[in-house]
Amino acid sequence: MTDRTNWGIMGNKWKHFKTVCRHKAVVYRECKACGIAWQGLIHDLSKFSRTEFAPSALYFQGTGSPIEKEKAEKGYSEAWLHHKGHNKHHWEWWTDFGKDGEIIANKIPSKYVIEMVCDWVGAGMVYSKEKWTQAEPLNYYYKVRAGRHFHPETEDLIIKMLEIIRDKGLDAFHDFCKNGYPALTDYDGLYIP
Repeated sequence: MTDRTNWGIMGNKWKHFKTVCRHKAVVYRECKACGIAWQGLIHDLSKFSRTEFAPSALYFQGTGSPIEKEKAEKGYSEAWLHHKGHNKHHWEWWTDFGKDGEIIANKIPSKYVIEMVCDWVGAGMVYSKEKWTQAEPLNYYYKVRAGRHFHPETEDLIIKMLEIIRDKGLDAFHDFCKNGYPALTDYDGLYIP
């Protein structure tokens, strides 16, 4: 059960704020190393909005996303609904519905794919702490993959990046993002070293 006493809420606000700041710092470091420093700097700023911060602090647990706890208790997360609609590094931002209700997964520009992968690295490092390994982002992806909708080219790029992290480390991932293919805005002519 969520601690809703005044002290519990105030403590959770501070703990959530520190967790978000730690996450943002890791994502900024990773994005900067990948050549997209500005995206790293503005990454997840919506988490400081009233719509996202208040419920996330209320459902803060310290070992995982407060959004999952809010969803478990309420059946939905107002913070998540706001977050995914304001941050292009989330795959949901790039999906739409067709006339018959089918989900259409649009191709995500590579700069947002890079930020998404940096986001997964940052979340893993913050929540797993010293237990984090280079294999964790790919393992996470395979764990949640069935519930995600990606354009095939986007998914190929994501898997390639996660395999580079697993097999060669973050420095190789950074190098791939900066030098592995010609442009950060389009990856039709993806060059895989």
